Amino acid sequence: MAKVDKKEIRRQEIVAAAQAVAARDGAEGATLRAIAAEAGMAANAVLYYFGSHAEIIAAAVQASSGRFLEKLAESVDPGMSPTARLAAVISAGTTAGLDDDVSRILYEYWPHMLRDAGQRRIQEELTKAQERVYRDIIDAGTSAGEFTPLLDPAKIARTLVAQEDGLVMDVLAGSASSEYVLDLMGNLAAALLGLKAENLLELIVARGVSAPAR
Repeated sequence: MAKVDKKEIRRQEIVAAAQAVAARDGAEGATLRAIAAEAGMAANAVLYYFGSHAEIIAAAVQASSGRFLEKLAESVDPGMSPTARLAAVISAGTTAGLDDDVSRILYEYWPHMLRDAGQRRIQEELTKAQERVYRDIIDAGTSAGEFTPLLDPAKIARTLVAQEDGLVMDVLAGSASSEYVLDLMGNLAAALLGLKAENLLELIVARGVSAPAR
């Protein structure tokens, strides 16, 4: 039987506490003292498991990034057509993480990459991973004759990720609904890939989130 690494378990508990505080109180509220209190520990005891507050935050953001990518992967299966996979990833990319605060945590720390190299690396890796997901779908759809891209596939993938990121911010801020954002993303992807918007939106709706009436 594998030996339980108690230190690693405690580290994971501290990361979960940091995520909980950041989701509830924002990045500025996720102080070392607040994280320690959430974990039921003294602040100096937390630093036994992590070298600094910045290291805890980096671990929390990295964990949130990893969970978001897992949600994208969980939304598709090998038997789906490229168009169905596109619909699934658009739906997941726009709504995944809203139910358990993963997206909120990522957006709380997004501005920090302007001055924090560690946060910038995490965010850049997440963006590149999102782009690869879209790029793989676009390549498969093009090979299958389902897509006729109007731009270089890499540019389309980057555009979709950028639009998705910005629109999810609107959802989190309460200035747009998930349904509205899904409609915009579906129409944009369809236009860039030579698809009928109605067909793609129908598949998106089938994922469980309704698009607004056209």
